[in-house]
Amino acid sequence: MSVGTEIGRPDLGAPSARLRRNLAIIGGLGAVVCGLTVLVTLTGNAPRGQRAAPALAHALIVGIPVFAGLSAWHLRPQSRFGPLLVATGFAWSLTTLAQSDSSFLYSTGRVSLWLIEPAILYLILAFPSGRLVGRVDRALFGAAVAIVALLFLPTAALIESYPVVRPLSGCDTECPPNFFMVLDSTPGFVEPMRTVREVLLVLVFLTVAVRLLDRIRHATRLVRRTVTPVLAAAVVRLGAYVSFLPARRIAPSSAAVDALGWVLLLTLPAIALGFLVGVVRWRLHVADAMERLARSVIAGRDPARLRAAMRTALEDPTLEVAYRMPGARGVWVGPDGQRIDPERAGPRSVTAITNNGGPSVVVVHDPALAEHRDFVTAAASVAQFATENERLTARLRSSLRELEESRMRIVAAADKERRRIERDLHDGAQQRLVALRIKLELADELMTTDPDHAQTLLRETESELDEALEDVRSLARGIYPSLLADQGLREALRAVALRAPLRTSLECKGIGRYPPEVESAVYFSCLEALQNAAKHAPGATAVTLFVAANGELRFEVQDDGAGFDTAQAVNGQGLTSMRDRLAAVGGRLTVRSTPGQGTVVCGSVPTAPGEAGIPADSHARSLSPGAEARDDRVVAVRTKRR
Repeated sequence: MSVGTEIGRPDLGAPSARLRRNLAIIGGLGAVVCGLTVLVTLTGNAPRGQRAAPALAHALIVGIPVFAGLSAWHLRPQSRFGPLLVATGFAWSLTTLAQSDSSFLYSTGRVSLWLIEPAILYLILAFPSGRLVGRVDRALFGAAVAIVALLFLPTAALIESYPVVRPLSGCDTECPPNFFMVLDSTPGFVEPMRTVREVLLVLVFLTVAVRLLDRIRHATRLVRRTVTPVLAAAVVRLGAYVSFLPARRIAPSSAAVDALGWVLLLTLPAIALGFLVGVVRWRLHVADAMERLARSVIAGRDPARLRAAMRTALEDPTLEVAYRMPGARGVWVGPDGQRIDPERAGPRSVTAITNNGGPSVVVVHDPALAEHRDFVTAAASVAQFATENERLTARLRSSLRELEESRMRIVAAADKERRRIERDLHDGAQQRLVALRIKLELADELMTTDPDHAQTLLRETESELDEALEDVRSLARGIYPSLLADQGLREALRAVALRAPLRTSLECKGIGRYPPEVESAVYFSCLEALQNAAKHAPGATAVTLFVAANGELRFEVQDDGAGFDTAQAVNGQGLTSMRDRLAAVGGRLTVRSTPGQGTVVCGSVPTAPGEAGIPADSHARSLSPGAEARDDRVVAVRTKRR
């Protein structure tokens, strides 16, 4: 993996307020420097009628790279190319001192011409990242620096005058003397030294030109949009320099030398303009590509189609999109299910989109695209958002399906409960009441004929009436316990714990009154969990029931039974009913169990901020005196096995 970029949200490199302020200051300084270069050239050593064109040329050479560099800096704050372009524009301003009549300024400007060429060479080789990424590029730049340092700069103290380089310098034959000359005359070895350095420089520049042409030839069509204008202008400059050096020796006063000199002057702003052209072409392409990618996502969000759309948008036919496997750390798969290892991407680059603190989508792509992180990030984010949207849509469909099934179960349970109530009424209380009516009618008939027998029948109806009332009370408790309605969860669960078949401990913290539907859901869920522990927990001897309120009403029913493997268990009617009850009031249910370590049934229901521990004004019945104060105590109930 050559490049690894991990990002959370698409970061398009938006400049900060501080950066914008600094860029404005640099831009103002650039304008001042442009004005000074024009002033130096207009008052320099060139003939009066020949100063306007060089003054304009030098202003363009300084101003265009500074302006283009500031634009690049603003658009891509993370890239080094913009600052390098700005620095090159400012550095060129020193060469305009060669237009001066002052010996010191003229000599400084001529030496600056030597120093600026390695800087321009670095700018060309480092495009578009602003860094020398290959050994060959570093070697070529090092060779240029060595030639200038060893073969050019030492001659500044040895020569009486500099070679004529019009229009780079304004003078022709009456140039100021070399200010840095330390000897009385130029040594004889200087001329051969000049020949050697120019030959070496020509070889270096030719090699750089060939390398740039090769880079253009092997670049992808996508990358050519940005690199071709810059590298083409750079190749023209290198070719002009290679031609200028021998032409100046052969015919220093020829029109060809002047033409090549003008090419050398104008190719630097051409490189800067080429960069701006590349930026405009790139932005137009990005806008078109993102529009096509968005349309593809709307047309179909399956992973295979997303990958094909991204390959088309990024013009990288080998691009891969990998998604993190749920529940498997470090495992990535492609749209076809094939496993992908981003750490073994080889020379490819990897961009990762993070979600919830970790990468959720990675894109393995062409390393050339690493310089366009904003584009790759935006495209990868579309894939990530589309995948997330598809996942959320699937979850919503699943939730709606579960809701529909839950409603159907609730309706079925309600119908079943109505049939049970009807059956219980018919077989229990109704039969007793019918029998009572018959006995009362019979007693009424016997009152005149056999009063003693009538009295006996009336006494028998008392016990039967009590049994009928008990049947009705029992039936009412099964529908909605009166204790729950009167005194709330704490007292109702305490009564349940006292009647439980297993030894039960009850602990309540911060329990108040809640809407009837909430209390009913929690009460019957706890009741069902206790019944499950008694029926389906082999070896269970005790149960702990814990209920607390802290932003939500939460309960836990834990037994010490044999436990079971939750992954292989099938939810029965009891758990399904509990989930439906809690879901109806916005709650949730979880079951934790391990073989040999018992089972814990946990449920929670969100509550309003003012409900916990405070009597509900809308409740049908009020709390009994002192109930609110007792709610904050821990209550323990012990019952023996019946």
